[in-house]
Amino acid sequence: MSEMSSSQGAPSGRVPEATDEPSDTETVAEVLAAVAYGERLGARRAQESVRLAPDPRTASVQQHIADQERQNSDLIEARLREVGGEGLIDRYQPFFDAFFEHTEPKDWMQAQTFHYVGDALVSDFSDALVPLVDPVSGEIVRRALGNREDQEQFALEELTRAMESNGKLADAIRAYSRTIMGEAFTQTSRALEQSEGLRSLLGRDADGGKRFILNLVERHRQRLDRLGIEPLEDD
Repeated sequence: MSEMSSSQGAPSGRVPEATDEPSDTETVAEVLAAVAYGERLGARRAQESVRLAPDPRTASVQQHIADQERQNSDLIEARLREVGGEGLIDRYQPFFDAFFEHTEPKDWMQAQTFHYVGDALVSDFSDALVPLVDPVSGEIVRRALGNREDQEQFALEELTRAMESNGKLADAIRAYSRTIMGEAFTQTSRALEQSEGLRSLLGRDADGGKRFILNLVERHRQRLDRLGIEPLEDD
């Protein structure tokens, strides 16, 4: 961590401003608090999904994913402590708790759909945040939330293999992915209403949050297309 800070030219414990007003210290701490709590729950879900694996091979891969998510969580929380934003987690806890409660997977296919759709949303979110916060925090967010190609590819392969064996699974995967997206947008909208910092990062005008969500929808449609599933008409 200290090596990264040195390379970015930022003194330890200080958050440099990347832009004028939006990326001040308090706003960066707000963003990191939201990301940290979300990643904490994501790491827990990845670990819980190990027990749903149908065989030792898939259990081993899922355990590797869970271990990586735990490392990602530790990385984000370390940065959050550096900027002194631990107390801000309570602000976002209800939204993340609701999202994870309402999307709990019941079987292996739902677990992999959650990774393919839900974790991909997290990567999309990181893509939007990285250029908006200070360089040190941006690099940490990128390392922790981005670069999930291997994880996404594994989930894609598992879902594709399952649908080839049982064509009826496509409808179930589509329905569950819709639940994930619906909950994600509902809770993101609620969080934006409560966070002036997040709203300012996504756009100072009233439509900034809407544009952000529409971009997530488009990326979601592209992933379903890659999986060979047509989205529902009102998705």
